[in-house]
Amino acid sequence: MLRIILFCTLITLLTACGFHLQGEMPLAQPLHRLYLETADPYGPLTHSLEQSLRLSKVQLVDSPEKADTILHILQDSTSQQLLAPNGTLQTRQYNLTVTIVFEVTDNKSRILVPPQTLTETRPITIQSNQVLGSSNEVNIYYQQMRRELAYAIMNRLASQELTKLINHKQFPQKNTS
Repeated sequence: MLRIILFCTLITLLTACGFHLQGEMPLAQPLHRLYLETADPYGPLTHSLEQSLRLSKVQLVDSPEKADTILHILQDSTSQQLLAPNGTLQTRQYNLTVTIVFEVTDNKSRILVPPQTLTETRPITIQSNQVLGSSNEVNIYYQQMRRELAYAIMNRLASQELTKLINHKQFPQKNTS
């Protein structure tokens, strides 16, 4: 009985912290041979996307000419907004934001999925005596946020709406009348 209670507690803790298994996502057939175009090919967003795509049995090719579809990361930007400094400026609270814009085209540059914007925002509090350490903490937050956005891109690509859109534009229905 104690093992069951510990197991249930562990599962509850994992789900409460945002942990979720990231496995294979069913993607539209045209996405199974894909080129990933990004300005930062070695960054955390690209790395997370490549991992998720491979888990979904997507063949990532090394040039747009070899691909059936191209996933373009059009924008990957960050921003910080000061929310609430206290009266003595000892503590500052910021909102960190990462914005990703992506689109999917075929290998002839026809747009299959128009630009989609995804944003992730997190608050962070910085003490005045932690300014040097806070830049590292901010970078870690940005990396985590990009991983979350990579997962959000995969969710969007696997959605029924985009699957229908991609399949319809890639393989248009012919009029038989």
